[in-house]
Amino acid sequence: MEITRRDVEGLGALRSDEWPIISLYLRIDKEHITDDHYSIRLKNLLRDLDRAKEQLGLTRPQSQAVDEDVERIRAFFRDHGDEFGQGVALFASSRAGIWQVFHVPREVGNEVDLDFRPVIGRLVRVVEMFEPVCTCLISRDRARIFRGHLVNFQEVAVRLDEEVPGQHGQGGWSQARFARHIEDHVRQHFQRVGQVLFELFEQDPFRFLVVAGPDEVVADFVDGLHPYLHERYVGSFNCLMEANAKQVLEETRRIVAAWQRQEKQRYVELVLAEALSQDMAVVGLDRVVEVVQMQNVNALVVDDQLRAPGRYCLRCGALQPIGSEATECAFCSGPVRQRENIVPEVYAEAYRQNANLVFITEPELRAQLEPYGGIGAILRYRIGAPATA
Repeated sequence: MEITRRDVEGLGALRSDEWPIISLYLRIDKEHITDDHYSIRLKNLLRDLDRAKEQLGLTRPQSQAVDEDVERIRAFFRDHGDEFGQGVALFASSRAGIWQVFHVPREVGNEVDLDFRPVIGRLVRVVEMFEPVCTCLISRDRARIFRGHLVNFQEVAVRLDEEVPGQHGQGGWSQARFARHIEDHVRQHFQRVGQVLFELFEQDPFRFLVVAGPDEVVADFVDGLHPYLHERYVGSFNCLMEANAKQVLEETRRIVAAWQRQEKQRYVELVLAEALSQDMAVVGLDRVVEVVQMQNVNALVVDDQLRAPGRYCLRCGALQPIGSEATECAFCSGPVRQRENIVPEVYAEAYRQNANLVFITEPELRAQLEPYGGIGAILRYRIGAPATA
């Protein structure tokens, strides 16, 4: 099944105190597949688990459990691998009762890891950067709805035509009454389409709503939307009702990208202003790790290319102070694990705390954040600590 934000939240809450969990990300690229194309990548990834087992210092029963799950994973891809079109995210710990498989965009890449909770950094980035979108084409008597995300977009099979009466040939009071009659039909049509959109949203929430059609029609339609839909509305464009899915997708991408670029600029300016005034934000990886541990992050703004080493606790999951070389957790004295890149653990932990994540990919915005460590956090409450450049 396709990965959703709700799925990632569920994975983020999982933990096994005794049995290690395999987290596997595999790019399939079905359109370029050969008989052994992705199976070679899978073989190499599973071989890396031997090193991960050594790092965790597993007991013999724990190591045997991992080996059993590896064989189960091999069998799964042998029997079902060709059923996936882009990528797969798989989480396995049979002895802990965990076996979850998801379709994911190919951008999730290839990785395997072993821990006592799912390694979800890649999924967090995917759900934040590939937010679900809905586009509604609207006219006075017709509507079409497209759903998905900006790499997988399709039309929803819902009939949304309305029998709106034609123009009346008589003048005077008769024509005025008939015009009102027509407008009543149009309003009913807008209400029906709005209700369908709201029902789709309740079934599977989307982050962005784009509306396409004549400016006056779009304005009247958007004004009548449910508040939940209205707050997700990010813009409109004008197109024919007969436009194909590719045209709709291209325009939708343009609208969403412009909105996201504006939002990212706002977040970068806000985090820098608040941090430099020593108020409601901090910058720099060391300070961000501190406030994440305090569960004091409202929004995390991070350069998508930022990499830095660090450590976290295998027992309680706590991020360790940046630069620490201790082998025991500073909070529970449990064993710690070194990461070549701790940044995904930082934003995964912030995600578990329901923080808003903002990944900065635009070079000009990355340049603004770079002098301050490439990362910053907007706080939930003031701590009065100095900002760090």
